[in-house]
Amino acid sequence: MHLCLQIAEILTKIFALYDNDKESIKTLYSLVLVCRIFHEPACDALWRFQRSFVTLVKMFPEDVWVETEVPRASEIAALFNTDGSLTGISMGDPNKTSLLSPPSVGMKPATTLTFKRPLTPSDWVRFQLYAKRMEHLSFNQLPTIFSIFSIEELSPSVFPAIKSSLDLGHFNRPLLQNLSELSFRQYSGGVSLRDVWVFLGPRLKTLHLSSFSCFEDLETFAIALKARCPAVEHLYISSGDLSMRTKSCMSDLICSLSSLRTLSCEGVTSDSHTLKYLSSLPFLRSLNVRLPGRLAQEGFLNSSSIMLPFLAVRHLDVSVASITNAGELLQVTSRSFYLKSLLVTFDRIVPTPEQLHAFFTIMQRTNVCDTLTTFALQDHVEINRVSSHSLDTHTLSPLLQCRNLEHVSINISYGHAAIDNSLLKEITLAWPCLRYISLHPYQKARLSHSKANLQGLSYLAQHCHSLQSVSLQFDVSLPATAMYLDKGIRCESLTQLFVSHSYVSDPLAVATFLANVFPNLKLNHSYLIRTRMGPRTVWNSEVLHNYQKNQEYIEMVARWKDVDQMIEARKKELSRSLMNPNVHIQSLVYNYNRYSSVISKPPFTIKFRLLTLESRFFRSVFRSFIVPAFIKLAVCSILMYTGSKIYKMVQ
Repeated sequence: MHLCLQIAEILTKIFALYDNDKESIKTLYSLVLVCRIFHEPACDALWRFQRSFVTLVKMFPEDVWVETEVPRASEIAALFNTDGSLTGISMGDPNKTSLLSPPSVGMKPATTLTFKRPLTPSDWVRFQLYAKRMEHLSFNQLPTIFSIFSIEELSPSVFPAIKSSLDLGHFNRPLLQNLSELSFRQYSGGVSLRDVWVFLGPRLKTLHLSSFSCFEDLETFAIALKARCPAVEHLYISSGDLSMRTKSCMSDLICSLSSLRTLSCEGVTSDSHTLKYLSSLPFLRSLNVRLPGRLAQEGFLNSSSIMLPFLAVRHLDVSVASITNAGELLQVTSRSFYLKSLLVTFDRIVPTPEQLHAFFTIMQRTNVCDTLTTFALQDHVEINRVSSHSLDTHTLSPLLQCRNLEHVSINISYGHAAIDNSLLKEITLAWPCLRYISLHPYQKARLSHSKANLQGLSYLAQHCHSLQSVSLQFDVSLPATAMYLDKGIRCESLTQLFVSHSYVSDPLAVATFLANVFPNLKLNHSYLIRTRMGPRTVWNSEVLHNYQKNQEYIEMVARWKDVDQMIEARKKELSRSLMNPNVHIQSLVYNYNRYSSVISKPPFTIKFRLLTLESRFFRSVFRSFIVPAFIKLAVCSILMYTGSKIYKMVQ
């Protein structure tokens, strides 16, 4: 064994690179058994992240606990027919959906772990050996009817028994001394938020809470968190509608954490008191909040308020019920010289083009215009809501003044009928550092298809040299001559192209353009191509909608399938040509034959033809990737010398 592999610090770094997926767990378990030198570092990495507390509870002596099968598994199984369908639903009709299918065969039933006797001091010896290794603990299993077939749950009596033993001094608190990250979802594996507080300790830095609803449990947990974890830096909260008492308790919890660097409140509305406290935090770098609709009327965000400017915030994600709130919050944060990322979500509203233009104008007139590199705009509206608005040059013109943008995503309920090649050219000239752009069309909007074709895409390739991903619905139904005007454009950085439901009339022309201009491209479209036959189930969710059954849609499916196949064939052809030198030899022979065919022409014609052929040949040689540079130079010198000799012989 190499001497470097006998150093524990190096092994720790190597084993820490493994993730918490199934294959990594198997690999780490094998490394634990390799040798004594690998045992401790690999064991630390294996236990560092755990998705269930049940695994650690099983480290107690076997006479302490017992597992019993959950009886409700058989009750739910009785809801299904022998063919896997729900009672009363036939499997014969392929248009009907079955909730259970062959993938569930062989799943183990759910089990519940229960203590048979009280814990004693000696029971904690083996538990402590592994508990000190755990740094991340997750309670995130979803309460679905399918999950009970493979979940191990804890009996409600387990945590009271552990707490009683801790109160008697059998084991020192906290339960997990080195725990730095904790994730909890309500009703996960029989564990409640009231039980989780036993894991809280001074080293906890990251906390994820989601789907909590019980006020008493949250209150108990919040009190313990304030007392035991004063240095929490990253707090992620996700929940639905909460009661007023629960919102107040959550607000008090946030306002008690002075070391926050990241705060994400998805679905939780932040009141004015919480916003004012957050604006004063000196280390807050990332903020995701939801603003109530009454803030604009009560004047909490205007210039007369005492709100500080979020000086340290670099990433701001805000959900608003009024575009006025978005503009006023942006004015408050505009004094921050570090804001790099801005995401605005319109909740149940669709702003007018005039309102969007006014919002972009505020961005243009603040410090954000110079510092912003990432901007995203989206909305959450009803699916059946129809919008008549369309993105155009006038609406986007203030945003084009933000010259340092690298990631741009505008996915709102607007049509794209006003987007054409000229607008894309303006975008490329305004954002030369662009890496990612997404202008996702709203399918329900009238005239959602843009007028941009592949010429507009060539503008992106020509002016944005770091471009990696493009999402836009193009119109590629034009003739091939109108789509590939400049054959010298080549962009190897673009790897992802999402064309949604773009129209295509000439698959060969489109495939040729994409393969030649973007050799590393992976094409994605939204035309569903069903590859599996038979009845549809939840495991095979390819259910066709009405608009997917018309003749035009079916024709587009076939054409884009041809484009996919042609691009893949072109890539294989290019890869084979780069590995096969005979391709270049054939090109040399072809050009040599063309040289010899002009000897009988008049002198002036010969001279002109030789110069033309030499330039074409040199271009083909220099475009070759298989020939080394010094060989290219030597071949070109020989050809120039040979050409001059031939010209003299003809004279």
